[in-house]
Amino acid sequence: MPPEASPEPKASRACRHCRLYKRECDQKLPGCSTCSSKWTICEYDDDYVPIETGEADTELLWSEPLAVERSLCGLELTPAGEEQLVWSVTAATGPFEPAPDSNFLMEIVKDIFSYGGTSVDQVIADYFTNVHEWMPIVDKPMVVSALQSIRSTGRTGTKDDAMALLLLCMDMMNHHCHHSEHGANSMLYRATRRLFSLVETLGRSGLLAKLHAGLLLTAYECGHGMAAEACLTLATCVGLVRQLDMSASRNPSTGVVSFDARRNMCWAAIVYLDRAIALSCPNGTATLLIPTRASLPKDVVPYVAEVHHAAGNDIEIKFKARVSAALCIGEAIASNHVVPDARDCAILERLIHDFVLRHGPSSDNKDDEDDKDLYPVSEVIAMGLSAVVSLYKRMVQKLGSTPDAKLSVDFKFAYDIVFEMCRVEGALIQTRKETHGRRLCFSGLSCLYRAAIGLDEISPDGALPQDARQLRDNLKWFSQHWSIASKSEPHLCANSTSCWRDNADL
Repeated sequence: MPPEASPEPKASRACRHCRLYKRECDQKLPGCSTCSSKWTICEYDDDYVPIETGEADTELLWSEPLAVERSLCGLELTPAGEEQLVWSVTAATGPFEPAPDSNFLMEIVKDIFSYGGTSVDQVIADYFTNVHEWMPIVDKPMVVSALQSIRSTGRTGTKDDAMALLLLCMDMMNHHCHHSEHGANSMLYRATRRLFSLVETLGRSGLLAKLHAGLLLTAYECGHGMAAEACLTLATCVGLVRQLDMSASRNPSTGVVSFDARRNMCWAAIVYLDRAIALSCPNGTATLLIPTRASLPKDVVPYVAEVHHAAGNDIEIKFKARVSAALCIGEAIASNHVVPDARDCAILERLIHDFVLRHGPSSDNKDDEDDKDLYPVSEVIAMGLSAVVSLYKRMVQKLGSTPDAKLSVDFKFAYDIVFEMCRVEGALIQTRKETHGRRLCFSGLSCLYRAAIGLDEISPDGALPQDARQLRDNLKWFSQHWSIASKSEPHLCANSTSCWRDNADL
């Protein structure tokens, strides 16, 4: 008698999670019963060669892997890895001294990197190659010196927890997930965010390392549509940098505090990220923590405000130029009246005109004759456009459906710039599929698309069909590439009155 036919189709091999944890798998499509019962996404990838079949080169012995490698998406923690990370910090910060055989955070982070197919040296090298130029806050000699000290002694302790946290944040910034089912709220992100609140710092170097980690964590959250989380993390960073100011040494004769460039660069990053969060927040609810330069220490104001135009290849000068422009935009927002008028808009419009005049082709296009006229979006221009469009929306709400002649002209000017930048971004996406995705100006893109969606919403007939189509294509690429969280621009655009309702079938 022939065997009874299987009621459900079978996969050719066990699912990935069952292979990882070496458990039985009934291989049912689309999801095995074991994964379904644990609310885990079941993946059948017949061409996948699991790296977990080999033994990871770890310093400690573990009964199950702490992390897995996800190809181009970087490593991801397993539940065991998350548990060990949190336990190592909570056990070390309790009322009792940690046991002699305790596993400290730095040791566990090294083993997590081993399971994830990378190493501490590789994480540092990738970070300073791909990320540092965008926001040059981490001091490489400081990181290298701290790790060399650990290697020379052969021991780690709670004093190294802040550096271990910084390494995790650097690794998160190194990779941008391309998988449609991998969200930004990953287990690695959740564990790192918990560690940021748990890790205690010892001394100035530990405090600075935790501050750097918090700024990178803020940048990750800002770039992935998590505005509320980014605001909370940045507020903690403000507290850390003020604590750094309080612990600074003073000249015994004059009483003057001698601050270094690393502390000043952290203040500059706070100013920049503060503007990036507020001007890229999809629903416009984020407010500025540092509205004006009056909120900054007096010695920091010249450092962040007295930089005009960046020249040369000095990445710190270029970053400070962006910070200076962002500071001006934030102050223009802070000076707005409850009901904005033409004077409020004029301040931002003059800033945008100045940014456009100073903005030229970027250095990465010099050797590319085919698209020499295409340049990546300028973040400060996008910030200014996002700010001025938000004012236009408030003025239109005040005036109703009959804006005056000046507002109509200003609106048309902003519309032309915004959608021309969207077209440039769309062309770059098509011509530079491999390199374009590694750019770290996602805050500028968030601001640009927020401005475009705002213009689409307040236009009487919505955006032009070709502009709406371009915006939709750009948002689709943007959301897939950056694994945008739920409260993001694509979510806003789905509710836009014209872009997606009238042009969804274009």
